[in-house]
Amino acid sequence: MQLQPMTILVLCTGNSCRSIIGEALINALGEDRFRGLSAGSHPTGQVNPGALAVLARHGITPANPASKSMDDLADENIDLIITVCDSAAGEACPVWLGDVPKLHWGLPDPAHAQGTDEEIAAAFEATYQQLESRLQALFDVSLDDLNGKGLVACGEQIHRDMEDH
Repeated sequence: MQLQPMTILVLCTGNSCRSIIGEALINALGEDRFRGLSAGSHPTGQVNPGALAVLARHGITPANPASKSMDDLADENIDLIITVCDSAAGEACPVWLGDVPKLHWGLPDPAHAQGTDEEIAAAFEATYQQLESRLQALFDVSLDDLNGKGLVACGEQIHRDMEDH
């Protein structure tokens, strides 16, 4: 019997960088066990070229990447929400109403990176690496035994462990 993949929605403010990278990583690394979506509370309306460039450097081609509103996904059946807004930078995290487990992995927005082309590319690379390591750790957990609260606790521990390194 084929089980449905777990749908993970990555939310941020603009849905142009972090959440786009997260969605693409979930779909690339999820091995049919996970399905990635992304959205923003105030979408910019366009995907940041730096996000697409870092994905391309890692051989990931997202299918139809688009900056979209959370409202566009109101009819989706979401199993887990990961917010990636950076509250340390004063960013307001999107609020998804509904009874869905929510996890927060605050990451700096590479769209605000300044400097040389190499420094900006390094900011996107850092975001990619942080999301990839957290998602890979989440994918390595046997999710069959976790309820929503256990899944959130596991994801929060992954985030804390990754920040310590």
